[in-house]
Amino acid sequence: MNVNALKVLRKDNRRRRAKDWRRYLRVVGVIVLVCIVLAAAFAARDRIGVALNDTAAFILDNEYFAVRDIQVRGSEKVGGSEIVAMTGLRYGVNLWKVDAANIEQKVLRHPWVRRVLVRREFPHRVVIDVEERQPRAIVALGKLYYVDSDGLLFKEIDAVEKTSFPLLTGLRADELAAGGPALRKRVQEAMRLGELMTRDARPLSEIHFAGPEQVVIYMTKYPIALRMGWGDWQNKIARLDRVLALWKGHEERLASLDLSFRDQVVARLRRAQPS
Repeated sequence: MNVNALKVLRKDNRRRRAKDWRRYLRVVGVIVLVCIVLAAAFAARDRIGVALNDTAAFILDNEYFAVRDIQVRGSEKVGGSEIVAMTGLRYGVNLWKVDAANIEQKVLRHPWVRRVLVRREFPHRVVIDVEERQPRAIVALGKLYYVDSDGLLFKEIDAVEKTSFPLLTGLRADELAAGGPALRKRVQEAMRLGELMTRDARPLSEIHFAGPEQVVIYMTKYPIALRMGWGDWQNKIARLDRVLALWKGHEERLASLDLSFRDQVVARLRRAQPS
């Protein structure tokens, strides 16, 4: 190798080493910069965390958010004061500390309450929206109980309560206690019949479940057993109206009417009393 070639090779090696050294310095510089940024971020995080904790403590203890108004809406059967007592809410507690879900669970324990929604209205108010159960009938299971529009037993009837709902009979106590969907649907359908009869100015005193596809109803006005079969209530009520119109003034002679047939009504008369 001649002298000139050797000089060129040495010069190239120096350039390569310089280039490698600059690359190394850049990598080290990036690493140092990342470490500085991370250290600053951790320091800032600690300061931000402390600031957030201080802010939260300030809000949770500030009297500006003290509860000054508790409203119960939609409650008729149950007094608002009774609902508030169940919640354990008290005036002066910080609104941010009010646990809406926990309060809802407490209120739902009341037999009259079907649904409840608790809302916080800042800065001072708690609103408790209540939907009450609507009784539609009564059932006797040793004691009398209300049945609501969902077909569920929900409350024992107090001796002082005045009721005008039809009595459901012919149902087994274990079935009612279980409250299965099939039975609930049957009860709801029978209560719908009762509501249709009431609209027809013929309120019922009793709805008797005589079988899977048979209910016998009794009107408050006349002691007539009306065998209704199952379903198609409006057409059957229309046929009943026509028959009762024919017997107007002599309804006491009718012992029963069977409307479970498609196109006819079978009447059974009472036995004539011996003179």
